[in-house]
Amino acid sequence: MLPLLSLLILIPLIFSGITFFTKNREQARVIALAGSLITLILTLYTYFVFDSSTAAMQFEEMSNWIPSLGISYHVGVDGIAMPLILLNAIVIPLLLIFTWDDVRSAPNRFYGLILAMQGAVIGVFVSLDFFLFYIFWELTLVPLFFMVNIWGGPNKASASMKFFIYTHVASLVMLLGIFGLYFGAWFQNGVPNMDMLYLLNQFPMIEGGMVKDGIFLALLFGFIVKMPSVPFHSWLPDAYVEAPIAGSVLFILLKIAGYGMFRVILPILPDTSNPTLMITILGFLGAVSILYGALVALSQQDLKRMIAYSSISHMGFVSLGCAGFVAYSISGAMFQQFSHGLIMALMFMSVGVIKTATGTRIINELGGLASKMPKLTVIMMLTFMASLGLPGLTGFVAEVNVLAFSYASVPTYVIVALVAIVITAAYHLWAMQRAMFGVYNEKLGEVNDIAMYQLVPMAIIALLVLYFGLNPNPVFEMMLTNSNQIASLMAVLGV
Repeated sequence: MLPLLSLLILIPLIFSGITFFTKNREQARVIALAGSLITLILTLYTYFVFDSSTAAMQFEEMSNWIPSLGISYHVGVDGIAMPLILLNAIVIPLLLIFTWDDVRSAPNRFYGLILAMQGAVIGVFVSLDFFLFYIFWELTLVPLFFMVNIWGGPNKASASMKFFIYTHVASLVMLLGIFGLYFGAWFQNGVPNMDMLYLLNQFPMIEGGMVKDGIFLALLFGFIVKMPSVPFHSWLPDAYVEAPIAGSVLFILLKIAGYGMFRVILPILPDTSNPTLMITILGFLGAVSILYGALVALSQQDLKRMIAYSSISHMGFVSLGCAGFVAYSISGAMFQQFSHGLIMALMFMSVGVIKTATGTRIINELGGLASKMPKLTVIMMLTFMASLGLPGLTGFVAEVNVLAFSYASVPTYVIVALVAIVITAAYHLWAMQRAMFGVYNEKLGEVNDIAMYQLVPMAIIALLVLYFGLNPNPVFEMMLTNSNQIASLMAVLGV
């Protein structure tokens, strides 16, 4: 049997290395696209043979790496990771096609970094050894840092450094939590072991409520900074705005923090000294992020910055769904990750097209673009409707599950989120009305509609938003299987 998961990591990394040594833009983009398409084919094969009826790990590979420290090469995939790998594999080749004519400087490094990012992210999703997990987690910092620092906007240096410092410090705190798990289990059993599933199972055996809470909070801090959640979000607007469009989309595909919530945080939460307090923290962070992100987005003039704050708001639903701690709220939070990746990729691509065509992304400087860009307007309308949670689109599936099934656990925070939904609808519709409709702003000069090489990938993603909105089962069912398993942990303890 082929080592499918190892190939999913290695193929983009190998093609990334080859791309770095290409001599011109044509070679770089063709090799990068070939690597991403091979990754997509392998991912689709893995997805179609994946068994959604079980929460168990599948396609596992394991071999000793550093036996004296209990470190191994252990990878596997379940219903938490599979949809995110699918999201990553679908969007990356479409992103490469979207940027086919955009990259003017150092295309070998540009495309090489995109593939390196893809390999590192998949590595995080399939790692079942904490040492391996942490290596890939840190590797994701590198492509994003250089993507902003080299091809970013006027404030690229400060934005890239801010992103790196915030997320690296958070990673170090998370590493302390991993060490707490590792040494806690070692002291209990006398055997070192970095296996992720083993250490999570050993968490209840660690002595001392304060020690357990310290481990939990250290891990949580690492994830919520990366997600990001208010009040640890300030790196995100700058990084998203200063990054090139491809970089902004890569940030969106960086779903490793939300993944960490489901993989690491929720399984150990019931065994902390005060699970109710921890759930309150999650619900509070989620509700504040949803409301704050929506309010700040409402006041933005820069379309890209508005989308950045919108992203903070939408990721709050992940924390809120986790706080609900029942199968459907957790599944809704997982689906939010998948939906958010598709919708925000489209939104950033739309902004990229507008900026290229008009020279601005300031909302008040636009106006009436629908008459000049009808194709883009159709896609943007669908994207904005999906983002504000219109039924029939992916955003609705995610948010309705989170809100409906979290209410029993954290009703106050759900009500706050409901208020934010009204604000979310307002800023989406307001921005759309001012930028795309009304009288055309003649100061923009002659503006052409979206190019075919941009239209095709955007149309494919738009169709996926519609398809999974009408029929979420292909990914929702595999999420629900694992969510049931996570929720049962809390039910067993009677919390």
